[in-house]
Amino acid sequence: MADAADPTIQAMLAAARAEFGARLPSKVAEIDALVERAAWDDARRAVHKLRGSAATYGFAALGAAAATAEDLLIQSGGAPDEAARARLADLLRVARAEAERAAPEKR
Repeated sequence: MADAADPTIQAMLAAARAEFGARLPSKVAEIDALVERAAWDDARRAVHKLRGSAATYGFAALGAAAATAEDLLIQSGGAPDEAARARLADLLRVARAEAERAAPEKR
């Protein structure tokens, strides 16, 4: 059985991380669209999913922003007030920046 130090496994993990990173900008854009439509439950589910996936693939800053966004949406009871929406907008700006940083260079 191969171990984690196996170059083949390392290459597969790196490829999976790069593929996930390439999809991050569109994932954050989907969350932006949900927030724009005030689809709060769907936005909460989407940031929850992003939170877990980002942590799994090693994108800690993105995962932290998603975690805070999820907590904010949970605490708001499904209808964020103006202050919560402003904080959510800030978190999504961070998430967009992290997603762009994680995505491979555009060719």
